[in-house]
Amino acid sequence: MKTVAEMSVDELKELIRQVVAEQREYFLDEDGWLVFTSEEAYARYLSRHPDKMPSELRACFIDENGVKAYYSDYELTEEGLKRLEEARKDLEAGRTYSWAEVKRALGMEEKSTKSFTPTVPSKTSKGSRKKSARQFSAKSDG
Repeated sequence: MKTVAEMSVDELKELIRQVVAEQREYFLDEDGWLVFTSEEAYARYLSRHPDKMPSELRACFIDENGVKAYYSDYELTEEGLKRLEEARKDLEAGRTYSWAEVKRALGMEEKSTKSFTPTVPSKTSKGSRKKSARQFSAKSDG
């Protein structure tokens, strides 16, 4: 690597540009959103604006997969917090649920396939179908 004394002016400008880009916590994208380079920097920014919801700030962060992400405005109710805590306790205890139990809890129980047998009404009588079949076989034979 070259020393600063050995670099041209253009090389020095490029080096400074790279260092500044690495130290920058956020940038403005083409849609006018503040894009933070880490979730921590994004969270700090949100904490400076406690009076606004995340969607009002037009800010996001780049997650570990390189995708732009942002926090939801959704806030859990007291009932939702209790259900979440119960689910955490179930996970810690090793409790799992079968797909049938989940469907039953959601009111999506399977209906018997015997009661759901689709029928298609025919547009012709059996006699006319037999006649058409005989006529077709006679034409194809001759």
